[in-house]
Amino acid sequence: MKKIAKELMVLLLAAASTVALFADVESTGNLSMALNGDGIPQLAALILLAFVYRRVWIAQRILTDLDKRKRLSALITALLFALFMIIGKAQNAEPDLKYEFFAGLLFIGYVPFFYILVSYMGMLLDKYASTCRIEEERKTPGKLTCWLFEEHVTMGVMLVVFLCRLPYLIAFFPCSMSWDGGAQICNFYGIETFSNHHPPLLSYLYGAVAFYSQEWGIPNLGMFLIPVLQTMLSAFAIARVCVLFQRLKTPYCIRWGGLLFYGAFTVWCIFDVTVIKDTIYWPLTLLFTVSLVDCVVLPELFWEKKRNLFLMLLYGILMTQTRNNGIFVLVFTLPVLLILVKNKKKLIFGCALAAMFVIIYLINNVLYPAMGVINLEAKEDTYCILFQQTAKYGQDYPEDVTDEEREFLDKMFDYDELVEVYNPQLADWVKNCLRISEASSADGTNIEFAAIKDAYFKVWFAQFLRHPLSYFNTFLECSYGYYYPEARPYKEGTGFYEMDRHMFTEGLHEARQIEALAPARFLLEQVSKLEYAPGIGLLYRCGFYTWCIVFAVLYLAGRKNYKELLITLPAAVNILVCLISPVNTCIRYALPTMCMIPLILGILILAQIRKGSDINGQQ
Repeated sequence: MKKIAKELMVLLLAAASTVALFADVESTGNLSMALNGDGIPQLAALILLAFVYRRVWIAQRILTDLDKRKRLSALITALLFALFMIIGKAQNAEPDLKYEFFAGLLFIGYVPFFYILVSYMGMLLDKYASTCRIEEERKTPGKLTCWLFEEHVTMGVMLVVFLCRLPYLIAFFPCSMSWDGGAQICNFYGIETFSNHHPPLLSYLYGAVAFYSQEWGIPNLGMFLIPVLQTMLSAFAIARVCVLFQRLKTPYCIRWGGLLFYGAFTVWCIFDVTVIKDTIYWPLTLLFTVSLVDCVVLPELFWEKKRNLFLMLLYGILMTQTRNNGIFVLVFTLPVLLILVKNKKKLIFGCALAAMFVIIYLINNVLYPAMGVINLEAKEDTYCILFQQTAKYGQDYPEDVTDEEREFLDKMFDYDELVEVYNPQLADWVKNCLRISEASSADGTNIEFAAIKDAYFKVWFAQFLRHPLSYFNTFLECSYGYYYPEARPYKEGTGFYEMDRHMFTEGLHEARQIEALAPARFLLEQVSKLEYAPGIGLLYRCGFYTWCIVFAVLYLAGRKNYKELLITLPAAVNILVCLISPVNTCIRYALPTMCMIPLILGILILAQIRKGSDINGQQ
């Protein structure tokens, strides 16, 4: 009877997993149709899953090498992945389906599926790490591999990346323009208030290039300097990853895979030729993380030369000057690194960190104001998720908004419009309802908003206490795309392929993309349609990279590689920032996380290789 019960349980779990994988919760409120199990693909999936589940839990021929700690790590990962999928599907589920009940069935199906998938992936990494070093030592690398990854790493990798970007540099000559990039140039020109809403350093860089290229009569050639500089910066960051891989003796397949990802992936290519701060921020984040790896994994080499510490701090400072949220990466990462630094180096490192934060403070609060940049008393983007929750609360519980609350909110917003235009994908709609804002500030500092924000917090908190579930649901609606891998990128999509917005909006500049190259731009845009291809398409999903980081964190924790966990912190912090960002599923916000994946994969392999070497050495 026990055997029959096990066989029946396996079949039921396989059926539940098949339902979870193929469930249609968007187009129907009919439960039987939502099960979506009547098809050849579903039948094939059911048979395959039943076969695999049987080998795991009855025959016990798969996943037998996992100890309790690894199993627990895989289970926690599977539970998180199941939760991510259920939350993501809930956002577009047909209301009549009563999704809350259906979610239980999905949970039962997702957990065993992800548990086996995650466990098997972990075993593959373990096995690969235990054999790859021996295999690599036996192999003689080819001439191209040796030339590129051993003899001329920096110049060779930069050359490869530049050649991959060349079609985009030519087709989008002189550059592609984003709204934020145009706004920063308008700041420099004085068309808009020059505040620190956008990073002033890049406003000066973009604005100066635009101004002097116009003044010198070389508008197109001058603006072309921006994508060239951005391409060289990203190429240099990628080269530093490969140099690190060389020092760590990372397997060549990881190096080739990373270079292919960085070089050929269309998102990197199109953003490198776009005037936008994110294109500069992600390489600096990558360079900073490479320095972290040096300090954590190769401390002797890191402390041999003073310039290594200097470069880490320089990259950290530049991160804060290219995106305002760069400071969070430093605040969450460097104190942990200070704990890991040993002996006398701790005092040196602590003093260096203090000096770095002082420099950042002086740049932001002394240098920029002295140069005429207005220092905002309050930045509206910081409160976007709160605005969204206020708007959704007005939709969900209009009768619970008191007269006093409505009177206050209507002074702060056009409240009726605020409630009407709520869009969980984009906070700009609710921000545009502000009556008291950066745009309406008398002196440009937004001091009027700063004066009432405490009163707004009281209203926000009072409504939260009455209906906390509304706030929780709004947060999920506005952020799920960053951990639900089936959500497509929103707004700019996978890049600014369509951007020819009469350069710098107000016609400030004569630079224009070349009309004869429009077919080439169209062709490159079609290449980006790989986002619809099986497998490759996941690379275009913000949520997929969150899954990679979650897997990496729990994989390292499950194998007691605690020191290497620090390497995942910059990516994890960026994910948390994305969750409260103004745009849900914005791929440019996810770039700093995306660029970490090859580096983190190399660290996962290295951690297991070194652990195996230590065990063998002890034996």
